[in-house]
Amino acid sequence: MIAIPDQHSTTGKAMQTLDKKMIRRGVIMSLAKNIIVATALTGILAMAHLGAVQAGDATPVWRTMKPLHAISFDVGRKHVLSYFLRKEGLCELTMMVTDRPDEASDGDEIPTLATARFKAAIDGGKTARLDTPEGKSLEYACTTDAHAMSVMQMNQVAVASPPWRNSK
Repeated sequence: MIAIPDQHSTTGKAMQTLDKKMIRRGVIMSLAKNIIVATALTGILAMAHLGAVQAGDATPVWRTMKPLHAISFDVGRKHVLSYFLRKEGLCELTMMVTDRPDEASDGDEIPTLATARFKAAIDGGKTARLDTPEGKSLEYACTTDAHAMSVMQMNQVAVASPPWRNSK
């Protein structure tokens, strides 16, 4: 026979309090476990996406910029930070290009990060491209109303003419 404590006794109230605490603790632990699993899964998916984009396996993705909201990219050995201003139907693009810190030094040296700034006024509905010697490019597209710009990182591909086109 199991003894069930009286709810009005001190022991009964203590057991009820203990049961409520254990239930709360179980719910909190379950919630914490779910948050940890969700965070880990998000990190894994983000890293997989980053790896695919860096490897060039994924289709290039357009990223959108609003005026004065900067976007940065690693493009080959360079790091590019870009933003734009909207002026009279134009996207006034500013790009700051520097060596990536991990590429700038030979190990023991302190990196010297020389930065170059480029400006381009792009008409609404038009595009401009920044190419690097490694065959990487950033293509910037200004919307027709110049309220936003889209940026896409691309790999350049050399195309050779077929041999029969060169012969006369």
